[in-house]
Amino acid sequence: MTRAFTLAFAAFLIAAAAAGPTLAANEDPRTPITLPADVRAAFLEHMRQHMNSLDDVIIELASHDFKGAARVARDELVPGSGAGFGRYLPVDFRELGLGMHRAAADFADVADAVPAEPTAADWEKVIEALRGISTHCRACHSAYRLQ
Repeated sequence: MTRAFTLAFAAFLIAAAAAGPTLAANEDPRTPITLPADVRAAFLEHMRQHMNSLDDVIIELASHDFKGAARVARDELVPGSGAGFGRYLPVDFRELGLGMHRAAADFADVADAVPAEPTAADWEKVIEALRGISTHCRACHSAYRLQ
């Protein structure tokens, strides 16, 4: 073994030990949600669509198209999809979901207000509003899992 490899491996072992024990797959601390099979499949597709829509918002922002990002958020992520999953989900889960949809509506308003020549402050407002959406995604995925 080379000295560089040995040092790198030692650093890895020290970092791994410092990180503490890891959870085994069956020790997932998130709240499990059990859905009927047909509902589960539709729900997962709905969640994938949310991820696709969020990615589309980011693509529009990367193209400096604030109006396009606002349109995607309004068309794909705001409240009112009426998919009917709520009756199967815990109240706290539903609240996080509604929070994400409301954050998407807020984002759309902020993005729509950006002038043709955006300033750094405009970008900051838009990114902060985008973070409002992703914060809800993260919170939900951290707290819940499907069985």
